[in-house]
Amino acid sequence: MIRLAHLSDTHLVADPGGLVSGHDSAANLVSVVDAFPSRPDVVVVTGDVSEDGAPDAYRAARTITAQLAREVHYVAGNHDDRANMSAVLDSATAFRMVDLSRNWTMALVSSQWEGNGAGRVEAATLARLDDALAAATTNVVVCLHHPPRSTCSYPYCGIDNGPEVLGVLTARPRVRAVLSGHLHRRFDTTYDGIRFIGAPSTLRQLKHAGSQAHFIATPGPPAAGLIELHDDGAIVNHHVSTGRRQPGAYWRRIWQRPSWLPTR
Repeated sequence: MIRLAHLSDTHLVADPGGLVSGHDSAANLVSVVDAFPSRPDVVVVTGDVSEDGAPDAYRAARTITAQLAREVHYVAGNHDDRANMSAVLDSATAFRMVDLSRNWTMALVSSQWEGNGAGRVEAATLARLDDALAAATTNVVVCLHHPPRSTCSYPYCGIDNGPEVLGVLTARPRVRAVLSGHLHRRFDTTYDGIRFIGAPSTLRQLKHAGSQAHFIATPGPPAAGLIELHDDGAIVNHHVSTGRRQPGAYWRRIWQRPSWLPTR
């Protein structure tokens, strides 16, 4: 069995104490790493590693995630600077396969679409993925930033050529799971026999209920996933949370003093 830590949307910045949307992204990531009950075999960070794309942000990601596991892999998200990320984390390729065990292989796929918040898997990358999946002799877990099957209907939440990507994934029986980030929300669904698992964010969680609601924060705590990849192809998805609720839109709405309440 392989124990795969699934982190996403860390949104680190160059300033060690810098805040992103009012949250200390580095401190939140450290708290999530500390929340793991034991060290996993491997870590994958599914994008938006940095908020500002600065080299020092990627150095911070490397330092903090190294406390969790020796083997850490990254894919780029829409906030990432591909050149800086590549220089620090050696993650420039749009596609690569990583052997996890004799029973499992991980496919790392870039869905970064230059100049856009939504994702896109370029034709050449999709062709390479299709060829690799066709030749695969092990179970495969595919990792990318944007979810091919999004739980949010707003176009920003998904992949521009999502139907094409889904067509490749569902045509290859070795694909057992697809891990993604971007939504800052935990989800776990099954489509055509494939598990689609979205990671919560280590920074903050968001609510999705139509168009711009993608940007409504919730008090959900910083969190991550822990995926068990069993030798027989079975998958068990665990939730790892700091348990520490954070200020968000709903938190403020609940605790804001009503105008009709008399002051003391």
